[in-house]
Order: sequence, then C-alpha cells, then structure tokens
Amino acid sequence: MRSVSSSILLPVSITTAFRIITDLSTIIRLSPFFSLKNITPATNGAPQKRDRYSLTIEYYGNKMIEAHSVEIDRLDQERLISYAFESGVVRNIRYELEPSGEGVQLTQTFELDSENETIIKGTEDELQVWLNSVGNYLKLRENNSPLKRLQKWFMDKVWLRLTVSERNIAMIMVKISVLELVLLLVLILAWNVWTRI
Repeated sequence: MRSVSSSILLPVSITTAFRIITDLSTIIRLSPFFSLKNITPATNGAPQKRDRYSLTIEYYGNKMIEAHSVEIDRLDQERLISYAFESGVVRNIRYELEPSGEGVQLTQTFELDSENETIIKGTEDELQVWLNSVGNYLKLRENNSPLKRLQKWFMDKVWLRLTVSERNIAMIMVKISVLELVLLLVLILAWNVWTRI
C-alpha cells in the first residue's frame, strides 16, 4: 500500500467541515474527475457497526463505469473520517481535521493498492485538485450571506447534480456567451465612434 496526501488550511469551523466530509454523496460529487451515477445504503439484513454504501461512478476521461462498496468509519468525532473501498486502486480515502487558528487544517489521504509510479503521480495530481474543490465548497457552506446562500442552493440543487461532462459544457457555453457579449459591446462602441466621424 502507498499513501499520498495533501493538506489545505480553511477559514471554516471544524463542525461544518465534519458535517460536509461525512456526506459521501457530496464528497464524491465534488470530484472533478468522475461523476456519481448512483448511491444507495448497503444492507444485508445484519446490523452494521459502520455505514455502508453501494455507489456507481463514471470516470470523465474514459467514460468507464465502476461499482464500489464503501464503508464509512468516523474514527474520531469531528477529527477523522475514513472511506474504505472494497475494490479499485484507491482502497481508502481519509480526511483528518485539525483546528488551526480560526479555522481548520484539512488533510485528504489516498491509500493506493499500487506501486506503479505513473498511477501514484496521477493520483497525487488528482488529490490536490479534488481537495481544492472540497475546500472551496466548505468555504461556501460556512458563509451565510444572501449571495452565498444563493450560490449554495445553486451548487446543491443544480451544479453538483450535473456530470463532469455537463459541467464542462456549461462552462464552455458561459465563456462563449461572455465572449459574444464583449464582442457585441466592442462592435456597438466601434459603430458609435465610426458614425460620429
């Protein structure tokens, strides 16, 4: 097993961070590399000491779909959360929360069932981007201004419900619309200047 980890300092309370980090659906949806297709509590009739889920994800790059069984272990209330995967290269995702000043230091760790250096390097890059996405979402959830509440509603009800492909297409459309608006304004300005000459 190889471990890769990354940390980020966030101006959020440890309670807010713990509440979001223990929501597996939100954590998976915040990944910029795959989309959550389905998530259901796993039950086999026997009482469980830990929460278990079955989830299906679709990778953005190759459209590969994988089913996983995940066990959530809250190892230390408001400090350590672990997601254990029964299959796949990433066998465990762990989040550690440490109070730091007026915020929290969030450390995300992947435990990999691989010694392949290419996979490890790719996972390190993925980890940093995913952690930044989680950090941005936590900062958004901590702020209760009217604008931030509207952004939270949009994130939860619209943006995080889209697949990674749909988000990328939406971003391209927004950029094109902004570019068209700028071009239109330039043309109007040029027309006004030209007609006054």
